[in-house]
Amino acid sequence: MTDCFSAEAALRPLKAFQRKTVDYVARRLLVDHDAVRHFLVADEVGLGKTMVARGVIARAIEALQDTVPRIDIVYICSNGAIAKQNVARLNVMGGEHSRVLPTRLTMLALELARAGGIKKKGVNFFSLTPGTSLDLKQGGGLKQERALILKLIWRLLKDRSAVAKMLQGYAGARGWCKTREWVDQQPVEPQISARFQGAVAARPDLLQELEDCAQCYKSWRGNDINLNRRRETIVGELRTILARESAEALEPDLIVLDEFQRFTELLNGDGEAADLARKLFNAEDPNGNRSKVLLLSATPYRMLSLRDDDADAGDHYREFLDVLNFLFGDNGPAVRAELENELRRYRLAMQGLPGSFEDARAIKTGIEKRLRQVIARTERVAETAERDAMMRDIEVPVTIESADLVEARAIARVAEAADAPGIVEYWKSAPYLLSFMRDYKLGQRLDHLKDTPSRALLDAIRDAKIAQIDIKAVEAYRPLPLNNGRMRALQNIAFKDDMARRLWMPPSMPYFGPRVTASKVLIFSQWAMVPDAIAALLSYASEREMGMGDRQKHGFSEAFEKSSQPLRFHRIKANNRLTGLRALPLVIPSPTLAAAVDPLEIYRSAGPVAGAAAMQAEASHRLRALSAGLGARLHPVQRGVVAGNRSRKSRDDPAERAMTWDWACAAALDVGHTSFDAWLAGGDILTDVVRTDGQDGWYDHLKALSDAARSDALYGHPDAETLLRHLTDMALGSPATCALRALKRVVPPLELDDPAMLNAATRIGMAFRSLFNQPESQALLRSESDDTYWHSVLRYCLEHDLQSVLDEYLHGLLESEGLMDKDPSLAVTSLAETIDHALSLKPAQIDIKRYKVKRNSLKISSKLKMRGRFATRLLQKGQEEGAQRTDTVRTAFNSPFRPFVLASTSVGQEGLDFHPYCHRLVHWNLPANPVDLEQREGRVHRYKNHAVRLNLAAGYGQPLKDCDLHADPWRAMFESAHGQARRPGDLEPFWLLDGETCIERYVLSLPYSREAALLDWLKRSVALYRLAFGQPRQDDLLSFLDTVENAECDIDLSALQISLRPC
Repeated sequence: MTDCFSAEAALRPLKAFQRKTVDYVARRLLVDHDAVRHFLVADEVGLGKTMVARGVIARAIEALQDTVPRIDIVYICSNGAIAKQNVARLNVMGGEHSRVLPTRLTMLALELARAGGIKKKGVNFFSLTPGTSLDLKQGGGLKQERALILKLIWRLLKDRSAVAKMLQGYAGARGWCKTREWVDQQPVEPQISARFQGAVAARPDLLQELEDCAQCYKSWRGNDINLNRRRETIVGELRTILARESAEALEPDLIVLDEFQRFTELLNGDGEAADLARKLFNAEDPNGNRSKVLLLSATPYRMLSLRDDDADAGDHYREFLDVLNFLFGDNGPAVRAELENELRRYRLAMQGLPGSFEDARAIKTGIEKRLRQVIARTERVAETAERDAMMRDIEVPVTIESADLVEARAIARVAEAADAPGIVEYWKSAPYLLSFMRDYKLGQRLDHLKDTPSRALLDAIRDAKIAQIDIKAVEAYRPLPLNNGRMRALQNIAFKDDMARRLWMPPSMPYFGPRVTASKVLIFSQWAMVPDAIAALLSYASEREMGMGDRQKHGFSEAFEKSSQPLRFHRIKANNRLTGLRALPLVIPSPTLAAAVDPLEIYRSAGPVAGAAAMQAEASHRLRALSAGLGARLHPVQRGVVAGNRSRKSRDDPAERAMTWDWACAAALDVGHTSFDAWLAGGDILTDVVRTDGQDGWYDHLKALSDAARSDALYGHPDAETLLRHLTDMALGSPATCALRALKRVVPPLELDDPAMLNAATRIGMAFRSLFNQPESQALLRSESDDTYWHSVLRYCLEHDLQSVLDEYLHGLLESEGLMDKDPSLAVTSLAETIDHALSLKPAQIDIKRYKVKRNSLKISSKLKMRGRFATRLLQKGQEEGAQRTDTVRTAFNSPFRPFVLASTSVGQEGLDFHPYCHRLVHWNLPANPVDLEQREGRVHRYKNHAVRLNLAAGYGQPLKDCDLHADPWRAMFESAHGQARRPGDLEPFWLLDGETCIERYVLSLPYSREAALLDWLKRSVALYRLAFGQPRQDDLLSFLDTVENAECDIDLSALQISLRPC
């Protein structure tokens, strides 16, 4: 490396406890005389392990840069969506000395060649996923992989056309042909190509099997399952060889395994995937030094195993010892045996309490010393005595009504007739069970019996209408009764603060009006049908609240398909009219208006503003001079119509179409005063975004705006107050202009009229255009105003404090996306892309089953799909589609926009965070294990969580008076609060901050249920389970320790907890 790299810039944002961990891990991996090759950072959920990994990477690059010509960093996590996100966040270099290559091992030969080969100097970052890069025996892979394999072995083949047909797999002929053409045109990394060809040539048996199988496909025209399996086995073998030879091209200096508990088989397994992983783990650099491996996981093994746990859930003791075996490397078996003996002595000492307290403490100290060689773990309980700080139990009534019991009886009769008993827990969890039971035994039994149903089953189905969603009622947007106590209670929680009618969350620090402590809601249930039911039923109720069905000609199913798009940039060929001119101020930012008036500046100088009207009055005062100057350029239009009195019916008036003042006045302020004019005339604004969005008249609209803004006159003649009011509405309500101010706060090096800023703000504006084109948004705004729709959008954004919403959102987004030290232009582009994705989430489509008796048979249909936009669910991660949907849903839920309710099963506990706008956590069912409870609540009890920000705004809501006008107010408030923190360490104010708002825990228990007592036991056990660390039969020890604690012995049990805090 030619330039000396310093880790300090990457370490600067770290909190003190994170920095301490980084320094300790770097010392153990890179410096100490007894340095280790494998190290585990097991910090408690929510404490920022990714930031620690970033710091360790920086330390590694700093230490290695003068010892090797190039440094390879490999990041491995469970799915591609997270890999693409995090590898950029972990790239501490940026610039010309590093390259990020998120890829599959099998595609490395292509990726490297396209990028000019592996950098011989500098830093290479690679991101891999086990399912797509290491476990390759099953499945045929991507068509791109198969096309690359075909290209590489082409000269080894006899019947090339037959093999090409075989490798087509399930791809369509046209798509396969295009893929082959594209791959054939790409360069291939020569070293990998040669190694792969040699490895395949050395396997004549595999080549012969390939040729033989290809001949079968040459003559076969049907779909032979056995033949397809044979093909996939061969392709899997070829993919494995390609991955193995590709791995040889890497020289990993540091491998980061993120949330590795999801793929522990790679550590100690015996399969092909484990062999391939070991090849990476044991790779050597030119100096003979083997790779270092950094493992990240809050739950590296099952933290607590109880007697009644599912046998497939894992065993704490066995998993703990397996992880230790890997961490200690070559010494693993010996150290494992020694630790087993020490842990056995520790258990005996614990069982002898209180008399054996000193012996237990001495043994504990020895265990800590040994484990700290390879493990560091920071916990909140070690940083603060307030284990349950900021958590509050909220009791809500869960009632049972007569209709609930009628439905329960009806579904019980169906279950009995179908021989599918045991539906009591299901009935307690959701209404309309027959509509949502497709993957359960009852649904499967009904599918099986549909052709030969018994008379009892037909009668039961006929009488079970109450247990099915009424499709006719849904199509007519009639109310759906919720015959379930939990669902009614949830709707009351979710619809608080008028959330059913909001398009975004109220800001934590409103610039005007009262503060609303609303929250998104995260729900955990053990039953898979519950997320479906929540998403469908709450979203439907929200659509009704927003006015869907009130003015529509179409029913529920057609409401979206046949909805218009009032904000569309289209040219009507018949009369050459541009349809979206007056929507342009919504999506084109105005640097002049952004600078002339700022709601934050008004809030800081005038104090809390009473309401939207007062904010508008203050803004108008600041804009009066600009408005007066603009008024001199107005030119009347014959038969012109004053904008303030215009209705939708006048839009086809020729005089109306001739007016330009209302849609071009903001741009007219910018032209000639900033670089805005050149940007607007550039002709390449949002090319990629617009091309995929179908806005065929976009560039015609931009040209019209540019021409009108540069013109000597603006056509139309509103009175002075109407013009001023209109400019004020645009300054305060244009999503693009609000976005421009918010971007400037978090990326201050760029000027307001910088092209990167203008492009980013326009992309955000276009994302809001999509939001306001949604049918529910139209219904909501039209129910509140008869004004023109574009003006209703401006007013809605103004009245709902969009500027404060975006200021808060972008502050968190800059950190969560890892953009703090990135190039400013890249940072604003990435911010805009994330906001675009958050606003572009498509509603979940929930299939609703319908059972109907017809003569003597049972008809089952899925004619109705219900939408999940207000509330949605997480898909399981077993499929890449599920992983991608999960990542998209997470992006949207972690924004201020919809969905406002997210329902999940156990998938939501696997390393995902949902804290930015959620401080309400609902346990539909309680877990049986205290660690699972802690994991659930750790999803929202995280860095700068929503409750913390609400308390911060309440206590420090007047940002520092002397901070720069464009400074990030949230950064100023956090810095001020940090300087006044009362707790030691860095948890306050970033993780904990006292105030009225807490993280709210809801347990939706039916009357007389066992869950009240279970919750009490879980909360006690959260404090005790750490004492059972590394022990078999943990529940026996927990019961004993619970007895000791209740006996009020004069000992401090917390002193016996094994602590692995870095020294």
